Amino acid sequence: MRIITSIALAFLLSSCSRHAGFCQVCGREECKGFAFRITLQNGKTVETCCPRCGLEYLRTSKEPVRTLEVMNYASGQWMDATRAIYVSGSDVSHCAMKDVRHDAYGCCYYKGFDRCEPSLIAFVSQADAATFNKQHGGSIVEYDKLARP
Repeated sequence: MRIITSIALAFLLSSCSRHAGFCQVCGREECKGFAFRITLQNGKTVETCCPRCGLEYLRTSKEPVRTLEVMNYASGQWMDATRAIYVSGSDVSHCAMKDVRHDAYGCCYYKGFDRCEPSLIAFVSQADAATFNKQHGGSIVEYDKLARP
């Protein structure tokens, strides 16, 4: 039990610190454990708050890409985004609800569209992703399946 608690604490500590930047897709503040970075052939760098926003940029941009990097949630270190193992739709998210509305009676809230949801969290290894997945749910997916249109 102590090992699982230690792993969970390590994940939490590495992911909670904020970057100084803001997402170039949705405008949210970047979070260290979720950030995604695109380096274009012309040398320009595009940083996003999460892999979902990074994938949206790639989907809509016609600029040639040199490299894709994502933060390893477990360590807070940049890694090759195409080699990462992702957990999609877990109960962990860095994004506050951006588009929240009242119902017609003004009493109940519902969440509108949010590009950053469901959460998409990167890991360097299948083992790290599986440990996180066991604790927080979601599904494990490889980059190739995410990058499809």
